[in-house]
Amino acid sequence: MKVLMYHNIDHPPKTSEMKSLYVSPQKFQRQMQILRSMKFRVVEPNRFVEGKRSVMLTFDDGYKDFLEKAYPILKEMNLPAIVFVPAKLVGSYNVWDSYKLGVKKYLMDWEELSFLVKEGIKIGSHTLTHPFLTRISPSEARREIEASKKLLEDKLGIPIDAFCYPYGDYNQEIKKMVAEAGYRYAYTTVEGDWRREDDPLEIKRIYVSGYWTSLRFLLKILI
Repeated sequence: MKVLMYHNIDHPPKTSEMKSLYVSPQKFQRQMQILRSMKFRVVEPNRFVEGKRSVMLTFDDGYKDFLEKAYPILKEMNLPAIVFVPAKLVGSYNVWDSYKLGVKKYLMDWEELSFLVKEGIKIGSHTLTHPFLTRISPSEARREIEASKKLLEDKLGIPIDAFCYPYGDYNQEIKKMVAEAGYRYAYTTVEGDWRREDDPLEIKRIYVSGYWTSLRFLLKILI
């Protein structure tokens, strides 16, 4: 099964240092149309489904452009998705890398996230503040992992059983903390398919670049 990883569904600002993070709304819509026309099954988040034509849609960081640009397309086509949110930064911006990327990207607030939950969009944890988990103390890492789950559950009134490692940064100690916190699934940035025999706390994904053509997208999901 393919798990697709998106970040921004928008046009990149001229000041952005990493424009590949942005998939334009037009490209995103074409990609979703490709999935439909090629008879791909877009599965519910956190659910493994056997088959080369099974796809899951994941969105990292909880940017406002998900609500404004991606969600309307998903709703129109009745496609499920999950958004990974840095819980303490809800309603703020990408403080973890705005200086590096040269752009402030604003995050959804609690009201907007609650709306998405009611609309059937799944929410997962992306820690509290989006740190490199292996570069902070074990106690800080555990707090980022555990407190983010509790905050999301308290604010949104739903169970949170999925986690996404910021920057794809983790090791076996971090993975153990994720398991002990009660998450059942955790998503990496390791390129590859999710196979039945894989550890559900080390789910591989495919990073969708804003530079991809429709043909490149099609080849990546078919191969």
